[in-house]
Amino acid sequence: MSYSNITYLPKVRPILFWDTDFYKIDWERQKSAVIKRIKERGNAEEKKEIANFYNINPEDTVNSFTK
Repeated sequence: MSYSNITYLPKVRPILFWDTDFYKIDWERQKSAVIKRIKERGNAEEKKEIANFYNINPEDTVNSFTK
């Protein structure tokens, strides 16, 4: 999956990424870090948004986000 043509940013709270400039995140290169951060600090809606953004199977998302 190529993210070089991203047309939108995921609808998550920028404050979750307090330690970086939200608008400069490389969503492709930092995929695992983004998922980890949302897993740790995001709400249920943000977890669904990231699953949709990265085309993660919702069943896999439930498993990966609850561990």
